[in-house]
Amino acid sequence: MRITPIDIQQQQFHKGLRGFDRREVESFLDLVAQQMGELIRQNDELQIEIRRLKVELDEHRNREETLREAMLTAQRAIDEIRETAKKEAQLVVTDAEMRAEKILHNAHGRVTKLIDEINDLKCQRARALEEMRGVLRTHQKLLETYDHDAAPQAEATVTVLERVRAPLPPAVHPVDQAKASGVG
Repeated sequence: MRITPIDIQQQQFHKGLRGFDRREVESFLDLVAQQMGELIRQNDELQIEIRRLKVELDEHRNREETLREAMLTAQRAIDEIRETAKKEAQLVVTDAEMRAEKILHNAHGRVTKLIDEINDLKCQRARALEEMRGVLRTHQKLLETYDHDAAPQAEATVTVLERVRAPLPPAVHPVDQAKASGVG
């Protein structure tokens, strides 16, 4: 049985010759001492448990603070990595755009150069055709002139040759004979 503070206050002892009954008082004091010892022991155990729990709570708080700091550090690192990745991506995109622009510029330059070369070739072709036409016209005029001038002379030559030479056998034509002899 556990003694409560009310039990101690309400405890009454029998009166004997010289006051309270000694055995009763000693018995009660033994019971109180025993329970006080048990309470002190429990109190000591509880104090030890409280200290242990406080240390454990401090450790948990330290871990929580460490975890919180680690999470903040990790979040900052993630943000920095993300920002660095964005900057690097922007640099890559900018570099790619510059390369693409350079390639386009070079391609436009090549196209312009090819167009100029094509135009030059067209001009050269037109000049060559015009020169050939001019040469052909010149040769045609020469041929026309030669045909007009050469026709009466060829007949005259043939006539003169026929007069100078003896008549040829019928198989050979007089104009062919004149060509074969180099007159012409």
